[in-house]
Amino acid sequence: MAPRRVFSPVFALLLALLGAAPMAAAQVLSGNSYPVGGVEVDVTAANAVEARDQAIREARRRAGRMLVERLVPPEDRAKVPTLDDQRLEGMVRGVEFARERPVGNRYIATLTVVFAVEPVKAWLGEAGIRVVETVARAALVVPLWKARGGLEALDDRNAWREAWRGVDSAASAVPLLLLRGDQLDQDAATSEELFVGDVTALSRLNERYRAPTVLVVAVEGDKAGGALSVAGFRYDAQTGARGEIARIAVPSPDRLGEAAKQIHARLEEEWRPLATVRRDTEEALDVSVPIADLADWVRVRQRLGGVPAIRRVNVRTLETHRADLRLEFFGTPDELQRVLAQAGLSLVKEGEGWQLRAR
Repeated sequence: MAPRRVFSPVFALLLALLGAAPMAAAQVLSGNSYPVGGVEVDVTAANAVEARDQAIREARRRAGRMLVERLVPPEDRAKVPTLDDQRLEGMVRGVEFARERPVGNRYIATLTVVFAVEPVKAWLGEAGIRVVETVARAALVVPLWKARGGLEALDDRNAWREAWRGVDSAASAVPLLLLRGDQLDQDAATSEELFVGDVTALSRLNERYRAPTVLVVAVEGDKAGGALSVAGFRYDAQTGARGEIARIAVPSPDRLGEAAKQIHARLEEEWRPLATVRRDTEEALDVSVPIADLADWVRVRQRLGGVPAIRRVNVRTLETHRADLRLEFFGTPDELQRVLAQAGLSLVKEGEGWQLRAR
């Protein structure tokens, strides 16, 4: 007879609580809308009212272009039908104002334009275009500079910080948030703690920004000129995983912009296989998850929560040695297997059922 595993009441209670908690994946996608955030406008007109109205029209058009980049694979974008203002008006559910600053007859704002799913799909469907959504995952950028005398303060204004300001990420799969470096940030963490990857300091700092990913990128070298090197790491705030950023040689400070864009491009390349979601197909799959200890269950839950293709996870049964889940997802089972593999999860057919485990 196999030895019987005995778990403490505390462990069993933790398992139950974790099973009852809502899965993050169920909230990743909204079934009836496509929100497009970070749409910046700056319009001057005859008066303040005209400037605002014109800015909103411009924001809708710009958001429409950004939405196409998100939904349509590059090879299909030449087939996208023309979108006039009347058709666009019928697709927009609303406009949210993240930040606005009217100055006389000038209107400056950052907006979120929310599109209704069905009119968008109908518009693209006229050209036979299949909707494939790339779900954005924001990253907080922590730019550090290590000179001969040590690390600069978080509020240091240098060429490396400016290089990240110049990365246009609004329509990308990984939109960037730049660390402010003000007193609140300095109270949460020091440059030294962030440079070495102190997890407690990273978590404290990110309480303010709530970014899924924290990117710590450090330049080493003389600000005045000469060769520099850039390296760092990315920290997944959801799973706790850490990945190194390969060192990049930079010949001079005026080339730091290229390094920032290169790092961002790599992030996008790594995230897109996970971020691509086909909304035209939905399926459900019953899976079992072997549980050796609490850490096993936590790992699986966290990784499932980071997969946009998973629409909902229902915990059907939860025992000390296994959990039975029902996964509702976009796409096909074969596509789900590939996406889960990218997230560090193995989904395999065993007999008549499916088994899911962390790799």
